[in-house]
Amino acid sequence: MDGIVLIDGGCRFCRFASKVLRRMVSGDLQIIPETSFTEFPLPDIDSIKWVVGSEVYVKSDALSRILAFSHWYFQPLRLVFILPASLLDKGYDWVAKNRLFWGKSVDDCAI
Repeated sequence: MDGIVLIDGGCRFCRFASKVLRRMVSGDLQIIPETSFTEFPLPDIDSIKWVVGSEVYVKSDALSRILAFSHWYFQPLRLVFILPASLLDKGYDWVAKNRLFWGKSVDDCAI
């Protein structure tokens, strides 16, 4: 797998989601905190980021591209991505806005 997943390393929800992604995806999935990525400037968007080469995918686009590498038994989840991207991004934004409520922040990232 060529890409790198960048997450907010300061919240437990993001750490939990990264563990779930690692189990869902076949092969090695490199997940690092966004603050550790220094290869080039990233867009200032509060979102999961999927970096492949010099391309950066965010929000639902990033998730759909990551799920393309998931095990066969998780592939049906990709059907969700036939919904319009604007609707998926609104759902993503709602979860991202409330992530600290579900997981509280932490000082260091365990990834």
